[in-house]
Parts: sequence; structure tokens; C-alpha cells
Amino acid sequence: MSTWIRCDRRPRLRKPVAIVGSPGLCSVGRIAIDHLINELRPKLFAELHSNRFPAVYHGPSWLGSPGSPGVRVIDGVAVLPRVEFYLHRAPELVITRGYQASASTGQYEVAIKVLDLYEELGVRRMFVLAAHPGGRGSVFCAATDPGMVEEMGGHGIGRREPGGFYGFSALVLGMGKLRNIRGLCLFGGVEPILERPESPDPHAAKVVLDRLNDLLKIDVDTSELERYGERFEELRREVREEVERREKLDRYTGYA
Repeated sequence: MSTWIRCDRRPRLRKPVAIVGSPGLCSVGRIAIDHLINELRPKLFAELHSNRFPAVYHGPSWLGSPGSPGVRVIDGVAVLPRVEFYLHRAPELVITRGYQASASTGQYEVAIKVLDLYEELGVRRMFVLAAHPGGRGSVFCAATDPGMVEEMGGHGIGRREPGGFYGFSALVLGMGKLRNIRGLCLFGGVEPILERPESPDPHAAKVVLDRLNDLLKIDVDTSELERYGERFEELRREVREEVERREKLDRYTGYA
């Protein structure tokens, strides 16, 4: 089997809500999920592995870019790429740290396995955390049914403008509708650096999590992301200045 889930014992849950985030534009989904896990200290209860997961990508990860197989070495330990499922008991949250498969067939295969597990656990609501280019500092939404979009308007969250949404989180959201799982995606507005589209934007992750706090009535401290974001603002300025310097040099030397 090319994609499989390791789960010693499936927890018995009443009305769990799934929260999903994965690597992607400005790393907003990944940062938000990592912060949730660090703050709430949920228990890891399942892992999804796949031969569709590269250890390194040769392009934007969420576009199904080709990559090289292997492992990541973390603190001296070799770790296979994987999707991780964490359980928080009160409230019941299935926090899902996603991973991007290479090629569209791999993305679909992984999303199907994730949703199989959600169905077994009784998940009927899902929140996806991601990013959208433009409107930095704002939060936009898209949902699997119009009623949820209208409801978010009452919370001051506007609908995301038309266009594509790609990768692991997008497919889990969209295919969840086929399993009768109501899904809402919160997009943090970002201004990506084109040469480094996954360069992190902690501030956008903070804004998304603040909205999630309000919607789920949870209390996740996001002050660390605010400090993290301030440090990265200086780095982003340096990267932009370097890109502009190279562009000027290319024009001067005739390469642009």
C-alpha cells in the first residue's frame, strides 16, 4: 500500500471538530498548526505515511511539485515525512498537521485517507487554516456551503475572492463536502515574496488563529507569534531588498 495510517487505538469521540493546516503560501497554515500544538499540548494519536511524500521539494510544495524521497533529520533522529493527527479532549479537536504529496494523484490519495479517518472518528465540522495573496492583516473565508459564508459575514470575515486554492488542505476541505463534513477555511492575507513563496509570515498566522479563537471559543495565546512576526518583518525587508538589488543588476548587465 502506498499510503497508510498508523494508529494503535482510535479514540472514542462525541462531536470532534477537525482543524487542518499544512505547508503552503507564506507557511501560514503550518505556523498556525504548529502553534496550536505547542500551546494546547494535544496528544499525537495517529500518523499517515505515503511514498508520495518527498523529503524535499523542487518547487512550491502545495502545487504537487516533484521532490526527492528521503527523511528529515531532527535532533539527530531520522524522521519520515508524514501527516500527524493530534487529539485535544476539551473541546474535542482533531488537530491535523498536513504534508504535501507530490503530483495530483498523490494529493488525492492522501486526502482520501485523511477523510476516511475523520469519518471513523465522527468528524462533522472542519476548520482549515491557510493564506491568500493580498489584503495583508485581514482574514477571508471560503466554505463548503453558502450558509457558512454568510455566517462568517456576521463575524466581520469577508469571503475570499474567486480563484484557485491548492494542495493538501484544499483537497481535504473540498472532498470533505462529499463526506458530509461542513468545512470552513480561514485565509490570512499575505504579501508573498515571489522568489520565496513559502517564506513565513507569522503575523498572518496570528490573525487567523485569533479568529479561530473567537469561532471555537478557545483561548490560544498568540502573543509569541506577534513577537515572532516582528523579527521576521526585518528579514522580509532584507530579502526584498536583495531581490530588488539582483533585479537591478540583471537589468544593468542585460540579463533581464
